[in-house]
Amino acid sequence: MKKLLIIFILSLSLFLISCERSGLVLSEIPESFPEENLQLNTNENGAGPAPSFDAVKENAGCVYICGAVENAGIYEFKEGSRLYELIDAAGGLDEEADADAVNLAMEVKDGEQIRIPYIGETLGIAEEKLVDINKAGVEELCTIPGIGEARATAIIEYRESSGGFKEIEELKNISGIKDATFNKIRPYVCVR
Repeated sequence: MKKLLIIFILSLSLFLISCERSGLVLSEIPESFPEENLQLNTNENGAGPAPSFDAVKENAGCVYICGAVENAGIYEFKEGSRLYELIDAAGGLDEEADADAVNLAMEVKDGEQIRIPYIGETLGIAEEKLVDINKAGVEELCTIPGIGEARATAIIEYRESSGGFKEIEELKNISGIKDATFNKIRPYVCVR
């Protein structure tokens, strides 16, 4: 009986050593760490998806993240993951990223393409959907991220007192609209 036990232990040891050398993971991955909610899934050449232990276990889907992130690509995520976690998995934001243009707390959904814009970049908003700051009323101006009723009223007052906007950069002449706020609303406005 002792000989069988010794043979079993030696066989198990050799098996574990060979698994370790081949890269096979036999241990359970903890579920509680947010860093492990997401992972880059690429093959050895860095292109295309590769099998993943987490993919088999509680994978909620895949998302393609691109734009102003350090490592654009396809990432798998677990149910309930948020955009900020996906950005962390992608190596963080590029130094030129406009983080205010996206909702970092939004829940990630399977099959999405999420583009993190660079400062000053518009996110594919069609020209006809841009808000003309020379014609818009308070209600329409309030649809722009970063514009509430008080700023909308201030925009209209400035427009009426100056004879209209000649360029969108004039928004910075309005009290309360500095560079950060202007960069946030710039992709959504136009002057016609």
